[in-house]
Order: sequence, then C-alpha cells, then structure tokens
Amino acid sequence: MSGDLLKTDAIEEREYQKNIASIAKNRSTLVILPTGLGKTIIALMVMSHRLMHEREKKILFLAPTKPLVNQHSKDISNLIKDAEPEIFTGEVRPDQREKLWRDNNIIVSTPQVIRNDLMAKRIDLKDTSLIVFDEAHRAVGDYAYVFIGEAYERGGLTLGLTASPGSEKGDILSVCDTLGLEHIEIRTKYDPDVVKYTNHLEKKWIDVRLPQEQKRIVQKLKKIKKREVKKIQSFGFLEGKNANRLSRKDLIKARDQIQSELHSSNKSSLYRAASLIASSIKIDHAIDQAETQGPYGLREFIEKIKNEAESRGGSKASKRLMKCSEMSEVLAELKELDQEHPKVEKVKKIVTQQLEKKPDSRMIVFTNYRRTATKITEKLEEIDGARPTRFIGQADKEGDKGLKQKEQIKTIEDFESGDFNVLVATSVGEEGLDIPSTDMVIFYEPVPSEIRTIQRRGRTARRRKGKVVILITKDTRDEAYYWSSKRKEKKMHKNLMRLRDDLETEISVGDPMDVDKKGYKVVGKKSKKNLKKEQKKKDTREDKKQRALTDFDDNKDEAQKESGDEITVDTREQNSKVVLELAKKDIKINTSQLSIGDYVVSEDIAVERKEVSDFLQSLIDGRLFTQAKALSENYQNPIIILEGDGLYQKRNIRDNAIYGALASLATDFRIPVLFTKGEEETAAIIATMVKRDSKDKKRSLSVRKEKESMSMYDTRKFILEGLPSISGRLAERLLEHFGSVREVFMADEKELQEVKGIGPSTAEKIVSVISEDG
Repeated sequence: MSGDLLKTDAIEEREYQKNIASIAKNRSTLVILPTGLGKTIIALMVMSHRLMHEREKKILFLAPTKPLVNQHSKDISNLIKDAEPEIFTGEVRPDQREKLWRDNNIIVSTPQVIRNDLMAKRIDLKDTSLIVFDEAHRAVGDYAYVFIGEAYERGGLTLGLTASPGSEKGDILSVCDTLGLEHIEIRTKYDPDVVKYTNHLEKKWIDVRLPQEQKRIVQKLKKIKKREVKKIQSFGFLEGKNANRLSRKDLIKARDQIQSELHSSNKSSLYRAASLIASSIKIDHAIDQAETQGPYGLREFIEKIKNEAESRGGSKASKRLMKCSEMSEVLAELKELDQEHPKVEKVKKIVTQQLEKKPDSRMIVFTNYRRTATKITEKLEEIDGARPTRFIGQADKEGDKGLKQKEQIKTIEDFESGDFNVLVATSVGEEGLDIPSTDMVIFYEPVPSEIRTIQRRGRTARRRKGKVVILITKDTRDEAYYWSSKRKEKKMHKNLMRLRDDLETEISVGDPMDVDKKGYKVVGKKSKKNLKKEQKKKDTREDKKQRALTDFDDNKDEAQKESGDEITVDTREQNSKVVLELAKKDIKINTSQLSIGDYVVSEDIAVERKEVSDFLQSLIDGRLFTQAKALSENYQNPIIILEGDGLYQKRNIRDNAIYGALASLATDFRIPVLFTKGEEETAAIIATMVKRDSKDKKRSLSVRKEKESMSMYDTRKFILEGLPSISGRLAERLLEHFGSVREVFMADEKELQEVKGIGPSTAEKIVSVISEDG
C-alpha cells in the first residue's frame, strides 16, 4: 500500500493503520487513535504515498514542541527511504529557513515558526502536497495551527492526528473545519482490530491528607475569598454562587462579563467590581497553591502580592488583600511553618517502592509548577538508585532558567538510555513523547482537562504494561479536578461513538473503485443525488471561505499579491493578535529588534502600542517620557496607541497625573494618543496607516502645500520645516542656533545634534536630504 519508500521491515504494519492510511492518502482526514497505537506510522504511510506520486511537491509535518519535532524528524529519517527532513525551529535563522524551504521537500517544524514565515512571506504553501498536524486538537483560538490551516490551499491534503480531541462534538468538527479535514477515522482501544495491540494499564489513586497547620491556612484564605465574592455579588455578578464552590473558570467568566459591560458603560461600580474579581482570582490561586502544591509555593506567591502592594502604583487588588488581617496571619504562620506538602513524601515513597521492585524502571512525575518540580527532584535525589532530573520548557521564569532545545533533546535521550530514571516534568512533557520504556506515570496533582489527563497517562503502557498513580489531596480541589476530568473523558468517548455512528449511517469511504467522483459511497437512506447536493453546498461554503481569506489567498490576481504593503514589527510583538490580524489583511510582516517603537509603518511613522496597565506602569517608572522623546526625535509622525479599558481605575494614580501625561504627549512631544478597545481594533488602525502610507507613496504627492504671503522669517522657518522630522519648534531652534538657512544646510551631523531635540537619526536624515543627489 505504502509503496517502496516505507521501510516495512523496520515497523509492524497493522491492519487498522493500513486501512486508515488507505483513506487518508486520498482525503484530508482526522485520525483519532489512543496513545501508543502508532498515529505517526499512519502519517509516514501517507507521506510515502505523496512522495512517490508528487515528488516535486513539499510535505510539512507540524508538531507543537521542539522535542516532538526532533522525534518526528528521526522517525522520518529512519523509516522512509532516502528521506532527509529539515527541522525548522526558532533557533534556525529566518533567511536560512527561506533557503531550506526552497531546497527541501520534507520540513518538520513547530507551527509558530511556519506562521511567522508565512506572515513575512518568506514561504508559501502553494507547492505543498501534504500538511500533517500532530496533536490536531490544538487547532483552536489563536494557536498557530489555525492561521496555517486558513492559509493552506485546499488543493493539497491535510492529516490531523490526535488521541484527545476534546469532550464536545462541536469542538471536533470545528478543528476539522479549521484544518480542512473532510473525513474522520476513529478507533478506540476496545475495537477488535486495535485491542490486541493495547497494553494493560493499571490505574491507582492515593488519598493524601493535609496536616492541621496547613488546613488552618487554607481556611483563612477561603474566608478572604468568601468576603471578596460577597462584595462582587453586591454588584450583581456571581449571584447565587457558593464562594467555596466557585472555580477559576467562574471568576474569569465574570471578569469577561464585567469587561464587556465596561465597553458600553463607564460606571465606577463596574471598575470596583473588576478590582474585586482581580483580588478573588489572586486569592483563588493562593488556595490552589495551599491545597495542591504546598507552603513553599504559597509563600512565594503571597510575597509576590505583598511586593506588588508595596510598590509605587501597585494594583488596588493587591493592596486590598494585604490589608486583610487573615493575610497577615497567613504570612506569619508560613514563616514559622517548616513543612512540605505531604504529596512530596508520597512521591518519594512510590518511587522508592518501584525501584526496589524493578531497579531498571523509568518513571515520569508530572506537576503543574516548576517550583514543585524542583522540590520533588531534590527529594528524589535522597533515594538510593534514583537519578531524577527536571524536564521543563524553554522560557526563563522568575529566575528559573528554562531548558533550551538541545538541553531538552539531551534530557530525553539520557532518560531513554537510563542515565536518568525519573523525569520530573511540567506540561512540556505531556504531549506525544514516545518513550517506550516508561513503566510508571505519577500525577502530583489531577488536572481538570480530559485532554491533558489522556496525554499524561499516555506516556506509559506504550509497548508494555504500565501504571498510573494519581495523588489527590482529600477535601480539596484535587478531588473536583479528578472527577471533572473523568466526566469529560467519559463524555468525550460517548461523543466519539455517536460521531462514528453518524458517519457510518450517513456516508462511508470505501475502496476508490467503489466511490463516486466526490469520494463518497452511499450507505443507508441518503441517495447519491442528495449527498452530491450537500457536497455542492459544502464546496460553495468552502469557496466563499477561501475568497474571504485576505492573508495568503492564491486566487488573488498578481496585482493584489504585489501590493507592497508591509510593516516592521518589534520581535516582542510578533506573537500578538495584532500581528496576526495585520497578516490576515495581506500586510507583509518584517520582524526586527526595534529600539524605538513597536511598529514602524515607514521612515516617518512609528507606533508605540501600550496596554492600559503598561501605560500606567511606564508613567510610574518614567519609561513613558523616555520613549516619547525617542519617538519624537526619530520619527516625523510618532503615534501612541493606548489599548484597553480602566485607565483611571487600574492603578492608584490620580486622574490629574494621567491627564497631565496625555497633555504632555500631545503638546510637548507632538505625539497623538489613539484609544482602542482591544487588539483587533489596534490592528485595524495600524493596517489603515499602512494602506494610506502605501497609497501616498504611489501618488507621489507634494511633500508640503504652498503657503501664501509669508514674512522672511516665516519663509526661512517654512523651508526648514521641510526637512525630515523638523517641527515648527525645531525649525525655530535651528534658526536661533545657526542664524540662517545657509548655515543649517552647511552643518554636519555633529553640529546639528547640538540643537535641543535633534538626535543622531534626525541629524543623519537632514544631512542625507541636503547632500545626496536624485
């Protein structure tokens, strides 16, 4: 089936894999298959087919993490003859990626890199015959899969792979729509053609009880939360809710509701309610730390709130919490408390017993927090025969240095070889890692997500029997999370069975010889004619959807493609929704580490984007006016966009101070401040600037309009105002300093910089305009 390219002697070809691949090689398919049952092999079968029949085209294999990208690249190299995949990650330079894309036909990449290259128009997908989306359930919201799925020309195939598509049928179908998947193949571990390949998985959960000292702390924190929630309810939000049963999700939903109402109302009560929600979310996180993680994590978090409350301009929420008598008592008790969470000792006991029983065991301990991973690793180092190591993400967090890509790969290799035998991992280790020798997975805490639960559990029992142990702190949210995940997983399985029944009763895909031109085989009551009508409607919707894509629509005419609209974006902004929206408007995104501004529209226009909280913080620490000075000195048309609500409520800053700052920006620095509600509105304004600037360049408009009957002084000033970045005030200073227009024109860059308000960039532009020909 897979031709001569797949090294069939190196794999165990299973019937269900061949059946699924025979469909997926002709139709864009979502494959839902339990962990450890060879989704990657199915992808390799489909890839081999595409390579044989469309050698001149590319295959793109996407995976969410760099360790997974490395793993897939190895599998492709080892199992497909003569395959030489190129790995794309952020560590490969953009110009190098552009060349590698042109020169290679198999690319394995993280999706963020491909999204960035598409936005910068370094690559396009028109010559791509297949895109594989590993962990396809991620194709929701702002995740990079969504952008790539919309940008991909539907002439090629897509293949989605997942073991955990989510509990809602609508979510599954939404992923299919986003990625252009027109067929779903579902297998469970109970199916006859699969069951013989599954391994026994023993599941066990262990009750853990909090010591009385820690229980007292939890009760005091809950008392604070109850009081904050009662105040929120007085404003008409969260009515009828029991404070002790309120989840983080409930609080965030209420926060979003308040923010939505703030858009249409300026009532001070809404800002008060928003501040109370903020403090409730903080205290809820503190309870989570106390119940599930332990005193050390809780102490660090409360100290963080205390430092914010004591800082100049600290949030009202933090200040209010630290004024609570219960919070002072909690801090005092934490300082005297020399205890760990009892889970830490339980993990040590479980690992010790497993190593005594099977000394060559490999174990993975999952936890949500890095500080907990550190504490567990230190505790496990006390065990004879245990060789633990942390496996965490790349980002540096609060003084904790992350693992770079090479370090992550080396850690996995060392774990596979036995140099380490216990991996203490955060969420980065949950998805897709294929380590067949893992005997046991320990959940330090349950997670409420059925997807994450399945992913964690799937790291064991892949090639042999395995064991999962879940630690649950009694009478805490651990219990709620455990049962929530079980309910969602049960619902997911039920919905998958219903979805499969729907597919089997409506349409079925058979051998290519048995299907009509649309690829459907009629089963049950629906006629071929009706199915064709439905497909026609679907095709029409798809066509409309394609025409609506403004980012990379190959149906546009060449004139539109070569519009030339582009913008330079600071690297710190490149993952924001603003940039994604700009790319969808067919604006080429160039990224650079900008020292001034966040978005450079042209040599004259730069935009500094500030969310309200950042604006207020920069006003407090003085950055605002330093940035404003740099903007006005280097750009003729500097702009500040102020994004979001709550300018006068979010920080303990007097209104008059904010009025003064806005007035100073407008009058002293000549910088207009534009207000937007959110990222989409910000993107719309910036896009309009780009389009207007592009049109102005094409029209070759006169730089300035003529003025009527001016005095000699006004004429001289008018001439100098025509120089780059020179305002009326700067023109006056130049005349005052040099005495005449001639002397200004004769000055070099150093002499020009002696005038207040003229920096190196402006001086360079002036000399360039005066001196250069053309």
